[in-house]
Amino acid sequence: MAPEEFDYYPDLSRSFQDVTLRQVIVTTLAGESLRVLLSNEHGSAPLLVGRAYVARVRRAPDIDAATERPLRFKGQRSVSIPAGMAVYSDPLDWPTAAESALAISLYLPNSTAGSPSTVHEEGWRLGYVSPRGDFAAAASFPGDARLHSYFYIAAVDVRPKRPAAAIVTLGDSITDGTGATPLSGRTWPDNLARRLTTLMPGQFSVINMAIGGNRVLHDATGPSAVSRVDHDVFAVPGARYLMLLEGINDIAGWPEHPEENVSAAQLIDGLRELIVRAHAHGLRVIGGTLTPTEGCPDCGGAEGEAIRQAVNEWIRRSHEFDAVVDFDRAVRDRANPRRLAAAYDCGDHLHLSDAGYVAMARAIDLTFFQDISNHKR
Repeated sequence: MAPEEFDYYPDLSRSFQDVTLRQVIVTTLAGESLRVLLSNEHGSAPLLVGRAYVARVRRAPDIDAATERPLRFKGQRSVSIPAGMAVYSDPLDWPTAAESALAISLYLPNSTAGSPSTVHEEGWRLGYVSPRGDFAAAASFPGDARLHSYFYIAAVDVRPKRPAAAIVTLGDSITDGTGATPLSGRTWPDNLARRLTTLMPGQFSVINMAIGGNRVLHDATGPSAVSRVDHDVFAVPGARYLMLLEGINDIAGWPEHPEENVSAAQLIDGLRELIVRAHAHGLRVIGGTLTPTEGCPDCGGAEGEAIRQAVNEWIRRSHEFDAVVDFDRAVRDRANPRRLAAAYDCGDHLHLSDAGYVAMARAIDLTFFQDISNHKR
């Protein structure tokens, strides 16, 4: 998405010149080779990447120098990415294990001022920006200026030894991981990935395509789910399953745009559109019930709760999804089902704690994913 007015790092500009970004990602599937997708899709001017490297993390931001490899683009060490475009690196023969922490280092020689960055707002894993200079190949990364968003890195694809499937999770901040311990990899998609790696090794990757604040029907924080699903789900290599958990932000409404308030019927229609389009692309769709919000001051009050209950009943009983995960039942307070259980509440009565995200992942029946004979490569 294009950047919002973030306040996470007031002393650090979101434009860069003659600096190196080192950002850490974690793969969920073992592979024999990889490629990195760099994006300037929201930029208004070309983005020059002077050099790019990938390496295993030793202790962030430092890397294991023996594992470092340069990324090339059509054989070249640098690449200019036109505004509105994204580019893949050349495939790199470089084995990776599941749950590998990889550092991707990008040297940006030219100023990016005046051109919006393409970012993932809440990366939940630290990135770093250097003092001036090219430190893309440096084993020990200088300085400690931190980034809390992913800049320009859109994807890391790995090619496994045998056919595998991608499970794409589409949602908002509850899927993105707000409330979990930062930097720890404790979102519910992270926990799902670990369950699958343990019980069905080498068969699945889990791709988290959530955006905090996102809505199903209207743009807000990033494009709406119905407008971004082609790009963020159907274009994912190997995508076989869509896990859909979104709607709380639609229900909450936006006071500055009352015309965008939605009814239960409108929200259901939006979710139904996502199901129909996913089925047209051959994906199975797993719907998640919306989790409790009582006590959250900005979640729509009694009217919003009525919408949430109506949408959840449709998710459970309509049979329009290929499968359903009842996240609501998994994390709600038994004495007051409209509220999160205390142990699962991060404190804001909306987002979950580490224990809550574990409970969400455990509520997923892994037999949903056992029919792998027709997985795409």
